[in-house]
Amino acid sequence: MRVFVKLMDVFNLVLCLCVICGTINSSPDIFVKQKRKYRPIYHLTSSQGWMNNPAGITVFRRKYHIFYQLHPYNAPLGLVSWGHAISTNLVDWLHYPAALVPSKTYDRHGCLSGTALVNWRFLTLFYTGHRISNNVSYETQNIAMSRDGIIFKKYIYNPVIKQSPINTKVLRNPKVWRFRNYWYMILGTTSILGTGELLLYTSPDMFNWKLYRTVATSYGDMGYIWENPDLFKLNGHHVLLLSAIGIQVPSDDYRFNNKYQVGYVVTRFDYLTARFEDLELSAATFHQLDNGHDFYAPKTLSSNGRRILIAWMGMWENNFTSTTFGWAGMMTLPRELSLNVDGRILMTPIKEIVSLRTELVESAWYEPGEMFLAGYKSFELLVNSTSPFSDTVLIFDWITGAFSIRYSAEFGYISVDRGDDDGERRAYWSPEKYIFLRIFVDASSVEIFCGEGEVVFSSRIYPNAMIIRVEGSTNVYIVQYRLRRSVRFDSLKYRP
Repeated sequence: MRVFVKLMDVFNLVLCLCVICGTINSSPDIFVKQKRKYRPIYHLTSSQGWMNNPAGITVFRRKYHIFYQLHPYNAPLGLVSWGHAISTNLVDWLHYPAALVPSKTYDRHGCLSGTALVNWRFLTLFYTGHRISNNVSYETQNIAMSRDGIIFKKYIYNPVIKQSPINTKVLRNPKVWRFRNYWYMILGTTSILGTGELLLYTSPDMFNWKLYRTVATSYGDMGYIWENPDLFKLNGHHVLLLSAIGIQVPSDDYRFNNKYQVGYVVTRFDYLTARFEDLELSAATFHQLDNGHDFYAPKTLSSNGRRILIAWMGMWENNFTSTTFGWAGMMTLPRELSLNVDGRILMTPIKEIVSLRTELVESAWYEPGEMFLAGYKSFELLVNSTSPFSDTVLIFDWITGAFSIRYSAEFGYISVDRGDDDGERRAYWSPEKYIFLRIFVDASSVEIFCGEGEVVFSSRIYPNAMIIRVEGSTNVYIVQYRLRRSVRFDSLKYRP
């Protein structure tokens, strides 16, 4: 049973504060064991150690396989392996032993992300091998294959691409696909001018690759490294997805406030000429995919007519509070992609997420000045306001901090602010009929889907027991669901 509070009701306010401080225990789920503090229960995370970029996602023998960069021995990043988890529905995940570990000369300092795909009866992994010699980094492209989808053998003639054609230190994250009788690979790199660039390779057999051409180059404000490229069709159009480091925008621009950014352009790839048509990659034409503090290196897959995306919910150079407890890093919820009439990507949680709901906790109207105790560390909120012409504010309060969501009708934007030095994140948003937010909180993360998915925020937070406060100038209708655990480590020798 949750506690409802009027701001002017001193007695109830003191009661809620007592719950936060631990004087009154309203729910056993609020105060978690120290070793599992901040650990999500329905987001994919490793059992221990460091997790970051998804390395590849595919369907093999009617099961979803996701691979991710993993350093299993320590929470700070070290030598990168490929972690591995399997699901039948993209929601319930079971972890398996690492698919790839550094073991050869060409990958002895790390197996970086790439592509997972099915070729005949084999689950095939393309990855970047990283090695350092005399303080110089070398990156090569390699293949590993598996008959059962669990045990992988590295190709005896690796690497299949030995070095960058311009001797840059960066040549990574192969995106590989087949079209008709040829295989294609795009790789992220840095040009000789120090700007981001994409190289296209082709192969008749998947093993012997030749550089075809440079297919995209930065105009200067698009950053100095491009990585984790993805190319796919959506609603009949090609979408080029990039992770870019160092995008430059004017100081009054709401976009690209993170140093490491993800964006896309809608284009057309001509296979006859192996070129993008009318492609202009600049900060002005590059659309930000997620507006939050922590979103990077997404991967997509095609499944039953849907394009599904999963990304790392983290950011380089951030301090992860959870490293104190021996783990760091998590994935976003899987998101279904579509294009609206303006050619912008919409991201919505996949429909299978509904299966996580275990209990309808509350469904009620709230006036400005009211608040309630969230009661659980992992939940979903549906927030509706019938007036798009009034400001709406939700503030998530806890002892050591706060996280706020603010919609400004006057200025036409929505923002999130976690109250630290990293500051606020904003996005332009002007709903015509009503305000609808779908919010997922999972111990140390929050994902916010606005409207039909035209604006999305992904951010890491580290709350204790949480009070949610309504402010602004309009009433809101809030529905809260408790969500269940969906990630298991049964097949591993160690557990969280």
